Amino acid sequence: MAKLRTLSGFKAQYGDLTLVVVSEFDEWRVIVHAPGVILQGQRQYKELKAKEHALTMVQSYVTEFKGEAAQALPELNWVPTETHDWLVWST
Repeated sequence: MAKLRTLSGFKAQYGDLTLVVVSEFDEWRVIVHAPGVILQGQRQYKELKAKEHALTMVQSYVTEFKGEAAQALPELNWVPTETHDWLVWST
């Protein structure tokens, strides 16, 4: 029987982009998404590295695809994910 399960981690908002880092066993999965956009980052082994990687992904997206000038991102407010933020389908 298939079932859904939640994963714990953190999320932050930058404009219309939502940054999500979640713990999955001994790795952190990194996702950045917005309406019509899903960016999947490289898995990281530490929470801090996962958050830094998410910020790097946002910086690249903003400069390369939105055409905005490169600038330092503001300090983001990372909050714990909620049950509806991240689901994994398992069988």
